[in-house]
Amino acid sequence: MASEHPSTATTGVERAALVAGVARRIGSTREAGWIVDHALAGSGDPETARASARSLADRRAAGEPLQYVLGTWSFRHLELAVDRRVLIPRPETEQVVEVALDELARITSTRSADAGSLICVDLGTGSGAIALALASEGASSGPALEVWATDASPDALDVARANAGSLASTDPAAASRVTFAEGSWFEALPEGLARRVDLVVANPPYVAEEEYADLDRSVRDWEPRAALVAPRGRGGVAGMADIEAVVAGAGAWLRRSGALVVELAPAQAYAAIDAARRAGFARVGTARDLAGRLRMLVAER
Repeated sequence: MASEHPSTATTGVERAALVAGVARRIGSTREAGWIVDHALAGSGDPETARASARSLADRRAAGEPLQYVLGTWSFRHLELAVDRRVLIPRPETEQVVEVALDELARITSTRSADAGSLICVDLGTGSGAIALALASEGASSGPALEVWATDASPDALDVARANAGSLASTDPAAASRVTFAEGSWFEALPEGLARRVDLVVANPPYVAEEEYADLDRSVRDWEPRAALVAPRGRGGVAGMADIEAVVAGAGAWLRRSGALVVELAPAQAYAAIDAARRAGFARVGTARDLAGRLRMLVAER
């Protein structure tokens, strides 16, 4: 969530009254506190801040996700701008980054000192969450790090680039490691990266088309459908088409000992394992999210 500080021009009593009013409007004192502090941080004028808080509360009361209302949300140690052009960063994807970093450390431990830069690819980057987290946390593994972030949506890339710009203000070295490219999955990458990539990470669409109508309205009515929903895979498993495309294409880009980490729905885990085996990966398994659900395919060359 946004890490904001209320204006000193507003007293604690005034803030409490404003929080109470917003809470009555949206039905949550906790969220009301975030909204009010966000409004207060954005204006030194108490009256302007009150008007802003009321406007934000109206948006939240209409069903808009809190993350879009605030305009930013936390992802690991990053604060990311988010709006309707991109998915809201979720804890499950934070765990994807954790697993990807473990794979990056494993790969580093097996590489020779003269092997050059580590190259990571984040397919379907959206807000840039995975790519920027890898760029800021993965450099500690030793070798120089290069991160490519692709997306077919120019709107999503605009958000990701803005987030990279924000990261540059606090960690310019991390931001400089990321290159953005527009295109569908691997098609966005330059041919010179073929067989040179160490790690591919993706959070592709994996919601089944028949499940979409049953999603929570805060997701269905606000987040981009194209980033959520995928057709059935070749084997008939719902929502698997994009996962299969990423798995099938990865072999042409990964170097020997490279790894693939893909977020998925628990019901898709075994179909994803089969897809990775068909694609020629030598070691294939899964990883669980913090709730203990199968959430990632982890495949190694």
